[in-house]
Amino acid sequence: MNLKDPEKEFFDDFEHKVTDKIKKYGDRPNFPKLEDYGIERMELEDYLFDKQAIMDMGGTPRHKLTVGGIITLIPIIILSAMPDSAYVYGKTWTSVLAIVIGLMLTLCFYAVLKAIIQMRLSKHKDSKFETYIKAVLFYQPTE
Repeated sequence: MNLKDPEKEFFDDFEHKVTDKIKKYGDRPNFPKLEDYGIERMELEDYLFDKQAIMDMGGTPRHKLTVGGIITLIPIIILSAMPDSAYVYGKTWTSVLAIVIGLMLTLCFYAVLKAIIQMRLSKHKDSKFETYIKAVLFYQPTE
């Protein structure tokens, strides 16, 4: 049985990938230095924290699935309030249509959420921080 370690899963986000790499290789001479990019340590930490907060705006995977399930069920709940004689395509096909509409609503919700996250990330973007972060993430230690 393979259980996921919650500590490992918690720290497996963008902010911690960058900070852990800086802690691990920061003392090496060929590692990108903050001073070369005109950045202070606290500024970088604040930038990474804000960026991670925007990226986490959608919630955890469990939260996303719960919201998606609820949105998918809304047309079915509305359909159950109608009398059977009001079903246009018969009970089975109308139920299938309600499920399809619910799935489409869920997809629209996630598309809008993703667009909002991307828009906020683009507003938050700062080229000097992004250049440094990219240099850190692409750093390969030479032993």
